[in-house]
Amino acid sequence: MKNIYQNNLIFSNDETAINLENAAIFLGISTATVINWVKCGHLKTIDENKYRFFQKKDIEDAKSKILNGSLQKLNKRANKIKAKKTFIPNEYAESANNINQLNVIIDFVRKNEIDLKSAIFFVALNLLKRKNILSKISIKDIVEEKNILIKNKQIKKEIETWLSEINKDKIKYTYNFLLNCNIPKQRDVLGFLYQSLLSEGQKSKNGSYYTPPKLVNDIVDEYVKKDSKVLDPCCGTGQFLLAFSDVIKDPLNIYGIDFDEIAVKIARLNLLIRFKEKNFVPNIFCKNTLLEVDNYNLFDLGNNTSNFDVIATNPPWGVHFSREEIEKLKKVYPTIASTESFSYFLKRSIDLLRNKGIISFILPESILNVKTHRDIRNIILKNTKIKKIVCLNHVFKNVFTSVIRLDVQKSDNGFEDVKIKKDHEEYSVSQSRWLKNRDNVFDVHLSNYDSVIIDKIFAEKHITLKDKADWALGIVTGNNKDYILCNSKIGYEPIFKGKDVQRFVLDEPSSYIKFIPEKFQQVAPITKYRAQEKLIYRFISKYFIFAYDNKKRLTLNSANIVIPKIDGYPIKVIAALFNSSLYQFIFQKKFSSIKILRNHIEQMPLPLWDKEVFSKIVKITNQIIAGENKFNELDDFIMEKYSLSAKEKEYIKGFNK
Repeated sequence: MKNIYQNNLIFSNDETAINLENAAIFLGISTATVINWVKCGHLKTIDENKYRFFQKKDIEDAKSKILNGSLQKLNKRANKIKAKKTFIPNEYAESANNINQLNVIIDFVRKNEIDLKSAIFFVALNLLKRKNILSKISIKDIVEEKNILIKNKQIKKEIETWLSEINKDKIKYTYNFLLNCNIPKQRDVLGFLYQSLLSEGQKSKNGSYYTPPKLVNDIVDEYVKKDSKVLDPCCGTGQFLLAFSDVIKDPLNIYGIDFDEIAVKIARLNLLIRFKEKNFVPNIFCKNTLLEVDNYNLFDLGNNTSNFDVIATNPPWGVHFSREEIEKLKKVYPTIASTESFSYFLKRSIDLLRNKGIISFILPESILNVKTHRDIRNIILKNTKIKKIVCLNHVFKNVFTSVIRLDVQKSDNGFEDVKIKKDHEEYSVSQSRWLKNRDNVFDVHLSNYDSVIIDKIFAEKHITLKDKADWALGIVTGNNKDYILCNSKIGYEPIFKGKDVQRFVLDEPSSYIKFIPEKFQQVAPITKYRAQEKLIYRFISKYFIFAYDNKKRLTLNSANIVIPKIDGYPIKVIAALFNSSLYQFIFQKKFSSIKILRNHIEQMPLPLWDKEVFSKIVKITNQIIAGENKFNELDDFIMEKYSLSAKEKEYIKGFNK
């Protein structure tokens, strides 16, 4: 669960609009899919009668939703939101044998076209028998409405209510199989079955992907005590609730809410089975946490709803709210501008938490650095101490974004260092640093040691390219098949793609174009392509890769252009800095992006060294452009000019290997 990643836009010159083709490139989908998303209401064009241009924020939001898992990349044939495909969440299974047993049940349910609520109900009866809570029962008993013998009064009530909602006319005697088949031995077997039968499209639409047990257990082990009052505000079938119950002795201290009716039925039954010797009504409610928990009577907590000790969950990501819901949410949560579902859940949870209480959420990595999510980052910084961020990478099947665990403590009294865990690395960073970052970005990949190095670089007297450069996007033809040739031809000239851009130089051309600007869909002012000197950089790249050009060459839209306008500052010095190992280090640590944005480039420091230093850098750069192997010499010289220690140099070079 990405991450990922972030305001990576290809905009028009006024940076307020983006055209169809560039929107498709940015989102990583085809133009046909972009049009389909417009038809489905996932995107909105500036002109409702045309598909050509989109608002910057709308495309930015769509990218954020792709990165956080709610709008997965679509293939050419199907919109995943509408997909009926199901899959077994292997990460949810506790053993391979469980998957085999589950497959048998799933095959039976599909073959007999049993509706979801009924299928789960019959397997629930099977589970109750195996737990010695229910005596023998058959489909005939159900059809003939015989009394179901269950000693626990609340479980009996839950089952009778569930049964009353099932159409008995559709029940077949072959369904006895579900009452007697082998079922997997794992804590939330009903949730496992439900998650496996739920369509992938429905999961994506609701933002509901269940959490691997180890992630749940790690949170509970760290924060939950036997007398804690705990809440899962989007509890699903009760993974977190069951994990809470391993520690908490009083089930009335365990609260859960979810809008999914079947999931809530499973969660209530799960908790009742876990405490089968106790007579209680579970505090698990089928409600909308975001809009229906203002009334303290829901929790029976007296006049103070803000007294939960721990709130832990994997909230929905990128839920597609209706227009009516969005209007309500804006009124209830005026500080959340993104309309992102996990941001609403975080804000609501902070409100429900007691002072010094703990929140632990499983979230897409995009919450850390996407501009769209600066609203919730600001709320977190103002209302909590961030205790820990764990980078979990990709933990959900069929969700391609990177995932983190965010642990915060409700407090408005100062900051502490934040523990960062990723792979086999652990370090601490200062939360106060994030208050100073642009858009309050949580740059978790920047350790305190990294910060010392980068602070040293930025402490050097410098300027930046902000307001001191011209910028241009590569050409968008509208149809490369018609306009781009693979071989040279009279009247055609080379045009360079992102993959043709190497450090300092361009590869030999592999594409040619007849430059007739009025025929193309998007073209920057010709003077920018024909500038006497310019830098061309890869747009899609994990690294800074800048080529020097003084031959007035053209680029396609995967290769963008910057033309520095700083008197006395040689463009080749800028090329040398941006291509150096040191600046790769700065870029990755500060932005951790897979695309190079103007915003990133504008923040890079340009040191105000003397002319003698500039001359040496230009000389070495010229040698590199001419084909000499001088990169290491240039790299070392730049680091020496920044007075980096031997340890710091070795650390930076090791990072770039």
